[in-house]
This record gives sequence, structure tokens and C-alpha cells, in this order.
Amino acid sequence: MGSIKLPSETEILIVGGGPVGMFAAFRLARLGQSCVLVEKNTYTTVHPKMEYTSFRTMEIYRHIGLIDHILPHGVPETFPMDDIYATGLGDKNFPEPIARIDTPSAVKLRKIWAQSNDGSHPREPSMRQSQIIFEKLMKTLVEKEPLVHAYWGYSLESLIEDDGLVSSTIVGSSGDPTVIKSRYVIGPLELAYVHFRTKEYEKMQSKGNFWHLTMVNGVLVVAQDEIDTYTVHRIVPPGVSFDMEKPVEFINDSLGGIGGHFEVTVDEVIAHGKWRSELATSESFRSRKGRIFLAGDSAHQLSPVGGHGMNSGIQDAYDLSWKLAAVLHGWGGKALLDSYDRERRPVAELNKRMAVKATMEVAIPRLTKAQEIGMDNLNADTEYGQRCREELRDFVLPGRWIHDQDGTKMGYRYNDSPIIIPDPSTPEPPTSITKYFPSTWPGARAPHVFLSDGKTSIFDLYGPGFTIVDFTDAGKASEMFVTAASKLSIPITRVHLPKEAHCKAIWERDVVLVRPDGFVAWRSPLQEAEEAGPGEIQKVLLFVAGRSG
Repeated sequence: MGSIKLPSETEILIVGGGPVGMFAAFRLARLGQSCVLVEKNTYTTVHPKMEYTSFRTMEIYRHIGLIDHILPHGVPETFPMDDIYATGLGDKNFPEPIARIDTPSAVKLRKIWAQSNDGSHPREPSMRQSQIIFEKLMKTLVEKEPLVHAYWGYSLESLIEDDGLVSSTIVGSSGDPTVIKSRYVIGPLELAYVHFRTKEYEKMQSKGNFWHLTMVNGVLVVAQDEIDTYTVHRIVPPGVSFDMEKPVEFINDSLGGIGGHFEVTVDEVIAHGKWRSELATSESFRSRKGRIFLAGDSAHQLSPVGGHGMNSGIQDAYDLSWKLAAVLHGWGGKALLDSYDRERRPVAELNKRMAVKATMEVAIPRLTKAQEIGMDNLNADTEYGQRCREELRDFVLPGRWIHDQDGTKMGYRYNDSPIIIPDPSTPEPPTSITKYFPSTWPGARAPHVFLSDGKTSIFDLYGPGFTIVDFTDAGKASEMFVTAASKLSIPITRVHLPKEAHCKAIWERDVVLVRPDGFVAWRSPLQEAEEAGPGEIQKVLLFVAGRSG
């Protein structure tokens, strides 16, 4: 490892080869931008961490051509994403679940969404896939990208930032330091469970098929692949030690819930350890001198409740990568990089609030309520026991919103962005945790709608740069955008849809300018779009490309 010669300079250095770092490298390469990635480990993670990829992240994977590499290795789309709430596994526990929260499979959701086609649904359903699998896939893909120069077994020792460059000292296993000079640095940093395999599927699923099995005493079991891989999480009270040398005993003690020890044959302990649920957001996602950017865990650490953690990090990288590439390719201006913190930090704060809300209003109260009712009462095969279980069920079911956060995950808007042109002609659309209101309000995610052929999504017509969508018959406005963008060397794709009345009704305007990340940068006023002249269109393009200052 020490004999490998690292480069002495690069335009972008990515520190950390976790999911966010590798995604950023892959995205930059697809935008034609080279980078260097260093990761202290020589292997990808063996810790389960994340097993849920949100529909917004799946849309991103689709847009950049990643989904065909990732989706076949997730849990098959025929499986639902059900949550079960029970006393535990085994004969010492009440045989039926206390509550079940059903979520349709991705196959069913695709059919439901296609029939509705009202713009309120994502282009892709969520996916169940362990971070272990995701990182292995991404490492293979990153190593195939000629514009990504990845070095495993190298860590960042220190860095010095001045107004022109960042000097990063990188150290490998030999201990010899190498200084890499770069224009920019992306720095995702780092942060009781047992991850295991068992062939005893019927015993594990004896309460019914599940994605999450939550027990009344706070144990959480995650079915990772619908085959043989599970993760057990258990709350460890302060001052109580968990014997890391006996993970099988921990598994069997945990699976029994309040009924006590429940024996399953553990074929393999893949990983075990501890993590701390932290909720923090960096004061800034960019260094004072402007050349170091934070993404993922270095920018925000979120509780896993609600599934915002890694998904937020991927979305950070998606936002940042096109802006860095634009600046380095010469068509993006200073305001693009200024916008990163102003766009992504409020989203991280929103996700932090949602994680706190889910923890304080759902996860902890469920456990407290179960303790209040009494574990023996919940397990009793009596009429009173049944009433106790029904009481807890009625308490548990309203908390299903933590898995139904369509509004949080698709409805956030970049209202304070310096590269978004506001539309004062109409009120801002409403917001909701669970419901997404489709809109092309500037700063919002442009809605996914199938066109009149029932197969083509407007989402799939976006180009790698800006996309100008024109619903007018003549299409003159979009032609003028293309002409102006060409003169300014701004990449743009023209999508002319003169006969798509249904899509136009959802998109609300004649002409809409969509950014490389699928968010609306500008939309035409309510009057005829052709009224905009070449001079005004040029001003729009310069502003959204960060070059108006």
C-alpha cells in the first residue's frame, strides 16, 4: 500500500469512501469532472447502519444512471415494507402481533401511482438495501470510472486552507505523508447491535412477514434481505454494559422480548458493536475561506428514526456535485457555491426536527406506554390482556407517519437560495409532513408526471445540465433559452411538450426551467411566456448559473 504514489494535485479531493463520498465521486465523474478519493479503510463497511433508501434518493439514482446497478441488489420489489409490534418471539410470548403497520410493496405502489398520475408521487419507490451491499456496489462502480482516482488505506492527517488552494496531508500504511493540493475538498467524516445470519426463517418470521419487528421492551429487529440476514438493536441503559464477546447470547436474549431467551441457530455473526444516536447539524456546510465543503455525517448526524441519515447525505452530494463541476468547467459562477450551505443546511435542520419528533413522539412514547401498561399484562392470554394489547395497538398505529413522510422527503424547498428566481404572483404552496403538494414553485422539486402515452415520465426527459420545459404550441420561448444558453456556454436540454395538457396543468406554467438536480430554478409568469425577450432570458440564465453578481 505504501508503494502506491498518490497524485500531488487534483481539482477536487474527497475525504472518506463511505456512501456519500463514493456517490459524490461517481456523480462528478458522470458530469465529466475528475477527482481524487481517499478512504482510510481498505474494505467497505461490515456494519449494517442503513437499510432504507428513500424514494427521493431512488429518483436521484435513476437520473444519473445508477439505479440499474443498485436496484437488482436490493430486497425484491414484491416484498412489502411492513412493521410489526409484538411482545417477542417464541412460545413464552403472546402468539399474535399487537399491531401491524402495512406498507404496500414497490410493485403495488408503481401500479397505484401510475393510475393516479397526479404529480403527488415519486418516480421511484423506496428500496430496502443494506449499506453493506450498497458500499460494495459503489466501490466497484467508482473503481471503473476513469475520472475517479480512488486510494484505499489512506487517511487525512491534516489540511491547510488558503484563498487559492487546500493542502491536505494524506498518510497510508507506511506512515509516509503525501501532500495533495486541491481547489476544493469534500469531507464526509465518521461516526447495541448485532448483524447476523440464520437459516431459521420460519422461527424469525413466526409473527408474520416483516421489515421491522419492534418489541414492547425496546428491541428492534430488522429483516435485511428477506433471506437469512437480520440486525438486532437493543436499548442499553446508562451504566449497563453489553458483553461484546457474546453476540449470540445477545441475539437470543433480545429476540425473546419480554418472554425471555428465544433460541435461534446463528450461522454467522457478521458484525456487532455500539452506536450513539446523535442529533447535530454543523453551523456551516462550507469553510470560512470557501474551499472545504461538508456533506453527510460531517454536516449532520441524525437519529435513524425516520430514515433521513444517509439519504440526506446522498442529497447533499447531489446538490454540491453539479455546482462544483459547473464552476470548474467555467459556466458556473461564485453564487453556485454560495448556495450550497443556504440550500442544504435548512433541509438538514428540517430532517433533524423530524428525527427528534419521531423519537420523542413515537419511539420513546411507545416504549413508555408499554411499560405503563405492564409487560405481564401485555403477554397475558386473558380478556384483560386483550384489552391491554388493544390499548397499546391504538397508541402505536397513529405513529405510522414516521414511514409516511412524503411531504418532508419531497416537499422541501430552497426558498433562501441565491440562485432561485422567486415567483411572487401566487402564494407558496402548503407544506405537510405526510403529504406532498406537487408544484413548480421556484425552489421546489419539479413533479414527476407520466405523459399522455402512459409510459414516459417527464422526469426521464431531463438532461444532465439545465432543462427548459415548454408546453406552448410554438415553443419559441424554449428556443430562445437554448440560443441564449449556447452563447453563455450553459448546458441545457429543450423539452417541448405542446400537447401535454394534463402535465401542464400539474406543472402550472407554460415554461419551466429545471436545474441539473431536478429543482425548479425559474418559471414563466402567468401571462404568455413569449413576452420574455432575449435580454430577460439571458438575465435568468446568468442568475441561475450563479453569474449575475
